Amino acid sequence: MTKRGFGFALAGLLLAAACGGGAAPAASQAAGTAAASAAPTKPPRAAIKVAIGSAASLNYLSWDLAKALGYFEDENLDVSLSYSASGNDAATALLSGSVEFTGNSMDQSIKAQIAGKPTKMVVSFSKTPGAAIVVRNELKDTVKTLKDLKGKTVGATGQGTGTHVVLTYALNQAGLVQDKDYTFKPCGSGTMAATLDSKGADACINSDPYITQYVAANKGFILKDYRTVKDTTELIGGSYQFTGAVTTADFIAKSPDVVQRVVNALVKTNKYIQATPSKDIAAKLPKSVTGDDVDLYVKTLDAAKGYVSADGLIDPAGAQNVLKMNVEDCKVNPTLCGNVKPDDKVDVNNLFDNSFAQKAQSK
Repeated sequence: MTKRGFGFALAGLLLAAACGGGAAPAASQAAGTAAASAAPTKPPRAAIKVAIGSAASLNYLSWDLAKALGYFEDENLDVSLSYSASGNDAATALLSGSVEFTGNSMDQSIKAQIAGKPTKMVVSFSKTPGAAIVVRNELKDTVKTLKDLKGKTVGATGQGTGTHVVLTYALNQAGLVQDKDYTFKPCGSGTMAATLDSKGADACINSDPYITQYVAANKGFILKDYRTVKDTTELIGGSYQFTGAVTTADFIAKSPDVVQRVVNALVKTNKYIQATPSKDIAAKLPKSVTGDDVDLYVKTLDAAKGYVSADGLIDPAGAQNVLKMNVEDCKVNPTLCGNVKPDDKVDVNNLFDNSFAQKAQSK
């Protein structure tokens, strides 16, 4: 080969290297960069403590189920759940700053707003009171209506709790006033059966699974069922926004991203409850929630599907009815004026924030 020919050949090789030889590695590097930029960035790990107003209550099922399903982990959240004796205790834990969230009734947010320590419901759990009034079986022949509870000892989960508010309103509608026509006694949630069995109370209002368990044991009967839309509408004339996930206005302002991630997990759980057979839901939960009689728990879940919110959105009309009930209760029962007095100014729209649940709908 001549020097001139060699020069052309060398030039051709260099040109080929420039145009094609380095193209594959460059394209591969570009694709890798694009893939890396397209991959979702994991949010920072956050620890969240939650105080729940009652252990194993279906009014707060979404907390336990979201944890069991790993939905909090999906949001990179380390969520620890603790259970209080009543909604009052859970609300105290939230306001003291010892927890970031609570599972509670909207009544607690009314009290907090009046006290100048606003809290807001950010996910709806129960769209009815999710509770029923159960009476000891031995009184079946004499107690057939709410009016028949006159002279009896009647209880709720605790003094000033959401169930106490509903009970007072229901009995007032029947013409009965606490401490005048009947005696009030806290029954607790998990301790309700023991309270009724010992005749410490004749009737109690409580949520599931405790109501269904007591009736299934042939120890009591349901007098009024405020788990149902029918009895709830008869009582208050419409919907009733009872329980949900509640946090402080300060935490919302400080950590909106964390709030959104908690809400994402809970809304996803609400949708799972409505779309999944009860037996499959029960299989995901620990025995500490279902109890030993899983078949009975499945029956309570079947009933819960009628009042557990399908989308987690808070109902403004239902929130207004909660305020109405609290105001009317105070008029006839001074022990409940710690919630709200008739002349207290309450902004219903500031009791909840639907923006997070609305955003979670697309998840």
